[in-house]
Amino acid sequence: MGQSFTFIDTAGSQAQYTVYDQDHHHEFYWSTDHGDHGLAPSYAQAQDQARTVLKASMAVRRKTERDRTHR
Repeated sequence: MGQSFTFIDTAGSQAQYTVYDQDHHHEFYWSTDHGDHGLAPSYAQAQDQARTVLKASMAVRRKTERDRTHR
């Protein structure tokens, strides 16, 4: 079972990430709607990692879209 969150960046773009319950290895799996995923030793660290990855991914997508529209 997991809990999903919506992250909204300063530009107003939205993305989702999910942090799942602790597994049998005592780790927390997280994933984003951008396709990223990982493991963390605590729920708080899983949330932090997911948000950090989403921020970077969203920045790259914004830059790519901006570059496409300015050609």
